[in-house]
Amino acid sequence: MTPIPIHDLDDPRLAVYRSLKATNATRDLGCFVVEGEKLVERLLASRFPTESVLLTDRHVDRLRTTIPEGVPTYVIPAQRIHDLVGYSFHRGAMACGRRLPAPDWRALWGAATGPLRFVVCPQVSNPENLGSIARLADAFAFDGILAGASCPDALSRRVLRVSMGSALRVPVARSGDLLSLAAEMKRDLGVEFLAAVAEEATPFEAVSPPERLGIVLGDEDRGVDPAWVAFGSGSVTIPMPGKASSLNVSTAAAILLYHFRRR
Repeated sequence: MTPIPIHDLDDPRLAVYRSLKATNATRDLGCFVVEGEKLVERLLASRFPTESVLLTDRHVDRLRTTIPEGVPTYVIPAQRIHDLVGYSFHRGAMACGRRLPAPDWRALWGAATGPLRFVVCPQVSNPENLGSIARLADAFAFDGILAGASCPDALSRRVLRVSMGSALRVPVARSGDLLSLAAEMKRDLGVEFLAAVAEEATPFEAVSPPERLGIVLGDEDRGVDPAWVAFGSGSVTIPMPGKASSLNVSTAAAILLYHFRRR
């Protein structure tokens, strides 16, 4: 690593890191930003190219041996990082990754043999929930996430932060017509889809996981859309003998993914 000191916050090389909370422009720039030492390290180890790293002067020695030569590494005074990014930031390290073309499910899984496990999120709207789901999918060896068009950007700062970088590892196939994509995977890969619902259905513990499975999670307000319930091979529920009528989607995902994890 060869540090590049920068003293002018208007330097164009810092543009991607400027006023991140206010602009959230990286989705349209072909890049994304990760925050903190661990995520910088995980970006460097991922399939995504690292465009640059931004460090405060207090973090240079901590990451000197982690960042390879050839990756531009900008260094600014620690007391000025808040002015640059537009919010209170104490992690001391950021990096910019380059987006790659959206993966096609056939390229990812079309030639797969043996079991496959997917999490299906037609309309999960909270980035923190999607980040938690990505981390769970990573922890329980699920093969990917199928996301609808209204889901958050899987490479947004909040999703990446909550997932602790798992969103860099777990493939996310996004579609504007997710139901049609699922129908193709059902036909060509033999994936069976189970809808996770809060109302009466088969208790999840009574269901043995099929070899190829997609668990359909509902959105935070309305649950699973009836079209997905009708499409799937069945519905499962988490029995709740207490007074709460439902669980947060990421909490429900933790229970279900653990049960249906690849054996």
